[in-house]
Amino acid sequence: MSYMRHNQLIGAFLSTFIQWYVFFLFSQLSFFIFPIYIFVVGFIFRVIGGILFGYIGDKVSRKSALICINLILSIFSLFLFFFPNLINLLFYRIVQGLTLGGEWGGASTILIESYSSSQHRGFISSIIQLTVPIAIIFSSLSIFLIYENETTWRFFLLPISVLSLIITPFLKDVPNVRGSSFPLIEAIKEDYKNIMKAIGIKISESAIFYVFTAFVFSTGKVALLVSLAVFIQLFTMPLFGYLTDIIGRKNVIYLGIILMIVSAFLFPSSIGEVIMGISDSALYAPQASIFTEIFKRKYRYTAASLSYQLASLIGGIIPPIILFMVKPYVVFIPYAIITLISLHFIEETKGKKLE
Repeated sequence: MSYMRHNQLIGAFLSTFIQWYVFFLFSQLSFFIFPIYIFVVGFIFRVIGGILFGYIGDKVSRKSALICINLILSIFSLFLFFFPNLINLLFYRIVQGLTLGGEWGGASTILIESYSSSQHRGFISSIIQLTVPIAIIFSSLSIFLIYENETTWRFFLLPISVLSLIITPFLKDVPNVRGSSFPLIEAIKEDYKNIMKAIGIKISESAIFYVFTAFVFSTGKVALLVSLAVFIQLFTMPLFGYLTDIIGRKNVIYLGIILMIVSAFLFPSSIGEVIMGISDSALYAPQASIFTEIFKRKYRYTAASLSYQLASLIGGIIPPIILFMVKPYVVFIPYAIITLISLHFIEETKGKKLE
């Protein structure tokens, strides 16, 4: 049992890492090679992907959804490698949005359910969140290599295609139960309040993350500082995940909000950038656990995915756009207030017995 759970952790981690890596890589390429609409399209289709693969994951099985996600990314990566043109690139970006939209909710759900009896669910699920800073580091290294020769970008599709296939044997299914016939409708009907609360918790972190990254890409700020902030997250994210099992998911998020407000008054100074990165870790680390633990199993995959992807869309688009017109605290404080209200009304899931 322990061996299977460890394989599950490896499979979920690698699968989520690949999805984030390819999404960040093509997002960054949109700033100097591809048209900018390539950047935007991926975000829109993440919501649709969360609903589509959430349906498969809740109706059929978690493993089926995740294997479909990896096979689709593998096939279309290979297709774009052999037929690189603008139409196929746009279609590939749509596929990226769909697969990433379904991946996070599936990986988080299957991992939480595999470790449902563990007292360390918060820490274990934070390892899924750790894929984001690791993917940023790898995509940035890839960009450095591509920058020397812009025609080489498609060669990075080959390892993506191969790795997406290799990790599928690591994915093991959890014991099957009868899922909802229409998970999206049932989740909205029975649990719309928790969906709204989850969105409210997520949007602050989305605002910070996309300001944290988009500001740098669009202004040409020295990348060393961002690299430092992202590198720090490799340590702070699992630390905050560990703390969620001791002081609770909600308290760690409260700490993240405090750091967020402090960073808003210091950004874009160097110390403000670093504090913002730490704040993002505190806000992001508990999400894989709390987003899955608050929902019933029969529509857990769909509800977690929908909440996460909608919040990413709402919280991630507006702040980077208006940041150059107003002070950072004007952008962040309204989001922080929404998250604080949502936190007040949501249940603490530390130690909660899962279905």
